[in-house]
This record gives sequence, structure tokens and C-alpha cells, in this order.
Amino acid sequence: MSDAPGPDARRALLAVVCAIGLVAASTAAPALAGQAPLGGLDSPPAPGEVPELLRQLPGADALLGNVDGQRGNFDFGTSAFGALTPGRTADVGGPMSPGQRANATEAHFVAEADESRYWRTEAYTTYTGSGWERQQVNRVQPPRPVEERPTEWNEITLRQPATSLPTPWRPVDLTCGNDGCGSTVALSTTGGIEANPAFSESQTYRVQSVEPLNAPSVLDDVRVAGSVVDTEYTTVETTDRVRERTAEVVGDADNRYDVARRIEQHLESEKTYSLTDVPEPGDQITDQFLFEQDAGYCEYFATAMTTMLRSQDVPARYVVGYAGGEYVGDNRYLVRGADAHAWVEVYFEDVGWVRFDPTPGDARESARDELHEDERDFDVSLNRTAVPGERVTATVTTAGLPARDVALVVNGDRVGQTDENGTVAFTVPYAEQLRVDVETTVNVTASSSSLAPASVGGGDRAYSITSPVVAQQDDGNDSAQTFDVNADVRFAFDGDVDPGTERTLTVTVAGRPFPDATVSVGGVEQGRTDDEGRITVQIPEDASGVLEVTASRDDLSETTTYPVDALSVAVSPSLVAPLPGTTATAHVTSGGEPVSGASVTVVGKSVGMTDADGTVSFEIPLTRAPAVVATASEKTTTTYLGWVLPSAAVAVLVALSALAGVVLSAQQRGITPRTVVGALVAVARESVSYAVGALVGLAGALDDLAAELRTAAADGWRGVLAWFASLPGRVHLPDVRGWLAGVAATAGAGSGRKSEPNERGVESSADAADGRLQAVWQRFVAVVGVDRWETKTPAEVAREAIARGFPKKPVYALTAAFRDAAYGGRSESSRLDRAEEALDSVREDEREEGER
Repeated sequence: MSDAPGPDARRALLAVVCAIGLVAASTAAPALAGQAPLGGLDSPPAPGEVPELLRQLPGADALLGNVDGQRGNFDFGTSAFGALTPGRTADVGGPMSPGQRANATEAHFVAEADESRYWRTEAYTTYTGSGWERQQVNRVQPPRPVEERPTEWNEITLRQPATSLPTPWRPVDLTCGNDGCGSTVALSTTGGIEANPAFSESQTYRVQSVEPLNAPSVLDDVRVAGSVVDTEYTTVETTDRVRERTAEVVGDADNRYDVARRIEQHLESEKTYSLTDVPEPGDQITDQFLFEQDAGYCEYFATAMTTMLRSQDVPARYVVGYAGGEYVGDNRYLVRGADAHAWVEVYFEDVGWVRFDPTPGDARESARDELHEDERDFDVSLNRTAVPGERVTATVTTAGLPARDVALVVNGDRVGQTDENGTVAFTVPYAEQLRVDVETTVNVTASSSSLAPASVGGGDRAYSITSPVVAQQDDGNDSAQTFDVNADVRFAFDGDVDPGTERTLTVTVAGRPFPDATVSVGGVEQGRTDDEGRITVQIPEDASGVLEVTASRDDLSETTTYPVDALSVAVSPSLVAPLPGTTATAHVTSGGEPVSGASVTVVGKSVGMTDADGTVSFEIPLTRAPAVVATASEKTTTTYLGWVLPSAAVAVLVALSALAGVVLSAQQRGITPRTVVGALVAVARESVSYAVGALVGLAGALDDLAAELRTAAADGWRGVLAWFASLPGRVHLPDVRGWLAGVAATAGAGSGRKSEPNERGVESSADAADGRLQAVWQRFVAVVGVDRWETKTPAEVAREAIARGFPKKPVYALTAAFRDAAYGGRSESSRLDRAEEALDSVREDEREEGER
């Protein structure tokens, strides 16, 4: 009888495989659509959780698919900071980097919720000593399906791209509206929701999650060790002293909850919170934190607690996400990078994963506030320029979204609440500037920052199973915004301001009537303006000089002066003479007292209003006698600024005289336009010659160095090191100083000036000739193409040139001239001429050869 399975057995096996495939397909299809239950503890096993024995069956992979391929690649980061892209590995510890500090101020998402929450993005399974990794693990179904437990919906709008979507624990469904999510969303084996490709920074989605357990007494019945979850959650490699310290902390605790609470309280009380006072991380973070550090931040606390729990065979995992956020009105929270957080989840049979947070809450909140203390939670804009007494509409946003149901406070007064579009209209107060603050309604929940109390067995017990919430309320730290107000106040009398007369005064602000403004004239209060900004005032009998007039309302006050006596204007040039293009100051007075607010024009063009000192500055125009006119309170005076053109003529004559003196001095020294041009040409020629020579020399030097390096390399690395060691003594910077001296000498020679009959003049002429001879010689060897000519004598260079076909006569002539320069001989000018003639012959021969 054959041992091979018969047809019935094969069909049964195939049916099992197909059933598994259908279960996997029914689970994956809704998730791929992004609109249906994602699973979690309430879902059937995912394809990655199918027993390995079944996966080894023929055709199983084709039916079940490749889990890694379905999940995509989400390895965008290695740190829990910036938890929207946590990656498959997470480093732990170390001081915050500048990039992390910059990220702390940025908005990551805005969430709608009835209270502040923990926003979970991912969990890690394997402790590496220096961080965490995510491995494929099995999920366990809870005893009750999601339909039998209360759920709630929250809406999240991302302000940064995300591959791991923040959700409350435990998510069971996710929707993205009528247009869908645009990405494949899937539930990871550790309960996080992943998006591939990443959700965009403007994506909005709604997530349904199971509400926290409200009967925490059931946790007391779970034994300390042993669990149905994957052994990866109870396995840890750590030091003996960590295990010993954990045993001391746990003491005689006889249930899992008490063990977790004792470890949590121990870390909260024994360690302090700090983002800066931490060392560089080692290869055993928990050991380092427990025994060598006094302070740390959430990554240290959560890693230590998870490691300590696992050392007692308690299933626990390291979780990253965000905690809290800033309340920004209408049940919405602005969550920044500074809110990124790490905590611990402990598994309890018949309950599921329960959160514990060993990080000190108050200290963490203080550090969070410091990270973005200069950042505003709200931005305010106005629809137009603010004018006192006029209506404007303010738009308030938070992270680019309308801020709903928040209060707008202008100059200390609450002016209204924003609507669903984040807008509120208000009347601009009478002030020169607006200071705008945004206030939110206090949103304090019943929960404390770490635990929610519950009564068990007649005594008060605290459990970490409801959402630990940081109370969100207006703390007065938001930076107010300021806006300038068009508060240009003007006064106008209906006639001359004469002593003892009664006049009607009209006051305007930004061209509109200034109503209900208190007006005083000459220090005597006259009353308030009407709706048209008018008021009848009495001019004092003893008024003289200038009269002060003031109008004020609330925080806006303006004072101006009106002339009672005749106006007078005087002009003071900034220089000794009134030169065109320079500045002058006009002084407007009445009865010897300065007049402010007077309009001043120069040659018919307005130059401004006088200040409190009665002055205004302007530029003197090029006119024979520019008219300066001052006007105030319908009074006008005019003066003329004389001596403008004569001053300009004198200035021109002085400049021409100076120029003539310079030209005469130059002629006496033999400098003419022709000599100047010659000098410039000579300098240009010398510069080009030097550059060509330098490039040729550099090319030769590089060739020599390359040859030396090849020779040194033949001796191995010792030879190469010895060659490098010899370079500093042989490499020299260009002789720029000598080149500049040569250029100066060439300029002198090119200008055609005769040398002074003294020793220094002779020396300068000789240096110039020698410098030009050197340049001619360098051009010669460049034409010939002699290698390493610096190490050869002039005769050797000449022989090599003749061997290459250059004519003997000019070659020998040039060589002789250069030798005379180097070793003495004929006069400098004669050998320079011979050298240049010889070089021209060589070049001519080269051109003829090229034409043939």
C-alpha cells in the first residue's frame, strides 16, 4: 500500500490553502482600498502570520503573497524624533541635533478630538542594545470583537508627509473621503498604519479606534510571567545588573500590572528629564541610563522600562508617536515635532495592549514649550489696511488651516470669535498700532498628565489605561502680532487763526472724519468733535507766535501747531556755499516759534512737512535762485536761495584749476597721453607673457611630479610617503612681488620716460630690461617646446632648438642675449633689442614652416 497521499488528501490540503488565501484576500482588500476595517487585535491573522508549516506547502507563497512586497519600503528614518516616518530601526539617545531642534518647531499635523491624546505611529519588537528594530511577529485576537466595544472617530490633517499615520490606539478603520486615500494603507504586525506611497502634507483622513478600557480592575488578575503573544515581546538581551535592579524594584509584586507600575514609578522618581544633559549613547542604553546617567528624555525612559519588563518575562514593546499637542480651539490640537514621544505598551490577556508612560510629564511639557517658545500657534491676517473706526476682517489660521471658535483680542479687548472659516470682523480701535492676540477656550480634561484614577476593591488605584492627557489651555506664551494703523490725523480751520476769533475746526484721520475726539486749543479743552469731525473752537485773546491744537481719542492723539503771526522761512545750506546736489534745511517759524506740519515746496515741488522743530531737509536744485515756499493754516511765505549758480561756477573753476595743475605737473615730468597708452600696452604685454610662462612652467612641473610619483610608487607605500614628505621643501609660491616689480619697470619703459641720472634710476632701468629679457626667454622656450628648461643651460636649450629645426642664427642670437643678461656683457637695451628681434625671427620661421 502506497504512503503517498491520495486524491482526497491532496484536495483537502488544497482546500485548506485556498481557505487561508481567501481569508488573506478578504483582509487585505479593504485595506488596499483605504476605506474598510484595518484589523488590529480584532482582525484575523495577516498573511505574515500564517504558520510557517503551511507556508512551506507547494504554491502557498503564490496564494498568500509576499508580505514584505505588500508592505513596501518604509525605512525613511532611524530615530523616534519625527515619528511620521519612524523606519524599521530606531536609534535611542544622544543630544538633540540641530536638525531635530529645527524640526521641533514645525507643525506635523492637526487633529480633531474631544481631548488631548497619544497619537501612535509605530511600535518596535527587538531591543538591540543601542536601539530598536521591527521584526515580523504574530498578532493575537482579543476576546471580544470590535462590534462589542465602543469606538470613536478622529480626523487628522497632515502638515508633513507621513508613511506611518498617527492614530489613537487601537485603530480599526480608516477613510479618506470620497476621493480615496491615493495610497495603499496597511496595518503592520505591531498595530501601526502604514501608507505607501507616503501621504502628502495636506492629506486629511478619519480614523476609527476602540475606546480605552473603563474597567481597569481586570488587570489585577493577570499573572506576571507567561503570555500568548509572540516570544519576541518577552525576549531581551541585557546586563546582569539590569536584571538585578529590576528584581529589586519589582519586589513582591504578584501581578503584571503591579510590576509595570512599580517600574514606571521608579523611573519617574529616580531620573530627571532633559534633552541636553545626556551623553553620547553606548551599546547598552538601558544599563547606561540606569547606572551612569542622572537624566534623559522619553527614548531613554521607554527603552529602560521595556527592557526591565522583559527581564521579568512581561510582554512589552517600545512605541513611538506623539503626545498631547497645543489646543487651538474647536476640539482641535496642533501637534508639532516637539510633541514627538516614546512610551511603553504592556500586553494583558483578555484586554490587549495597555499603555504606560514612565517619562516625567511636567518636565517634558516644560522642555516642549521651550523648544517652540518663539513660534506662534496662530497666524492672523487683515483683509485691508487698518483705519481707526473702520471695519476690517481678520483671518486666523493654525498650521495653514482655519482656526475655528477662537477669540480675537485686539489691544487688550476681546472683539469676537472666529467662524468656521477662521474669520472675524471688528472695528479698528483709535490707536496708532494694533496688537492682536488669539485666545482659546480652556480645555482641561478630568485625566491627569499620567494616570486616570479608578476605585477598585474599596480603595483608590491608578491605572494607565485611559488616555493620559496634558491639560491644554491658554498659557499666555503665544506671540502677539502687530499691525500698523493708518492714523494720519489732519486739522483744518475755516479761516485765519487770529486771536479772539471763533473758528470751525475739522479733524480727519486717514482722510475720514475723526468723530468724538477731544480737542484742545492753546491748552484749553474745547469739547468733542461731531460725527463729521467738526467742532467750533475759540482762539485765545493772547495767542501769538504759534498755537498748539490737539485731538485725541482712546490711544490715538495728535498735536500740531498753527501760526498766529506771519510765517517766516529761512534756508541753511549743509556746506559753506549752496552747491547744487547738496542738502539744505528749511526752518519755518511764526513769531520766532517753530511751526510743525507746514508744507514746504522748492521750485514748485513738494519736499515734505516740517517736523516738531519746524524743519525739513531737501536737495538744492540747479536753478539760479530756487524759490522755497512754506504754507501753514492758509498762510504762506516765500524765500529765495541765492548764490546757487555762482557757487556752482566757482566749484567748476576750482576743479578745472586742479585738473590743469595735474596736467602741467605731468608734462613737466614727461608724461603725455601717448606715454600713458604705451605704458598700459607694455603692462598688458608683460602680464600676458608672465601668465603664459607660468602656465608652461606649471605644466612642466606637473609632468615632473607625475613622473616622480610613478618612480616612488615602484618602491611601495614607503616610497610614496617619502615623496610626499619631500614636497614642502620643493614647492614654492609664485614670485608675485617680483612680477609686480617687473610690471612696474615695464610700465616705466613702455612710457618712454628717461631714467633719472642717479644710482637708483640706473638700477631700475636694469631691472626692467632684465625682467623683459626673462619674459622673452620664457616665450622662446614655450615656442620651441623644451622640457624642463629650467634645469638646462642656455647652450643646451639652443642645441635642442636647432635639433628641432629652428634657424641657427636667431636661436644663437637670442641665447647670447639671455646669457649676457645672466652672466654680464653688453648694455641692457642692446641685448634686449637683439633678443626681441631673434624671437620674432624664430616665430616667423615657425609660421612659415606651418604654412608649408
